[in-house]
Amino acid sequence: MARTTAARRTNSFYWLLLTPALLFLLAFLVAPFIMLIVLSFREVDSLLNVLPTYTFGQYIQVFTTGAYMTIIRSTLGVALLTTVICIVLAYPAAYLLVRTEKPGVRTFFYILLISPLLTSVVIRTFAWIVILAQNGLLNAVLLKLHLIDQPLSLLWSMKAVIIAYVQVMLPFAVLPIATSMGDIQPKLRQASMSLGAGRIRTFFRVTLPLTLPGMLSGAAIVFSLAAGSYITPLLVGGRLQPLLPLAIYQQAVQVFNMPFAAALSVTLLLLVGIVIALIGWISKRWEARLHD
Repeated sequence: MARTTAARRTNSFYWLLLTPALLFLLAFLVAPFIMLIVLSFREVDSLLNVLPTYTFGQYIQVFTTGAYMTIIRSTLGVALLTTVICIVLAYPAAYLLVRTEKPGVRTFFYILLISPLLTSVVIRTFAWIVILAQNGLLNAVLLKLHLIDQPLSLLWSMKAVIIAYVQVMLPFAVLPIATSMGDIQPKLRQASMSLGAGRIRTFFRVTLPLTLPGMLSGAAIVFSLAAGSYITPLLVGGRLQPLLPLAIYQQAVQVFNMPFAAALSVTLLLLVGIVIALIGWISKRWEARLHD
């Protein structure tokens, strides 16, 4: 009885500690999200004034208009390509972080990895404008080396968007992979190699399967950030790139069609949620298979 009472008091104390954060999330996340969903079903008149009636018209327009379907496919494709490139580049970086034996060198690598996160995304994106512009650093180096005859047109394109995405989001892929790689018991690799498996076979039969959950976690983070990023494609790709965040901005700020912007926002959220749920399902199935 005494233990039950003590446990209840402990739980009450924990809930009391959580109350400010829960109230904050309820006021500034849950409530605005519900308002956004409600707004996405509201009708508008010819002057785009919001009416007190409801309709599925916004969603029908999103999924029956070729231009918006192209924007949805482009958004998912760019996010998927960014995710794949980040995971491919992040894996050897995470391996280097975990395998480095000298603490000072490992600390230096961690500082090198995390320091970009301490800098504003806007500043990092402007740096890419300086690098990718026609008179920028990259074209100057290529011209100096006589590798090209005239400056390449890299800025204001989807290529520039993907390059900037990868640089901005790479740390978010490295950290989960490094965490899962660091949790692997060295005895597992030693046992594999003592049984006759070489380094390559040990990597594919031991290291890679055990780090797949970390890769999936990194993929989920990078995909959600790439699909919803607005400032990076606007600065290095221009406002005409076929991406959903830019389309939402145009409808909300330039056209002032708030219900349609809300419908596009809910559509983007649902698409990202479906992909994240799929990645989570694959991760759980894989972990269950590893523990069988």
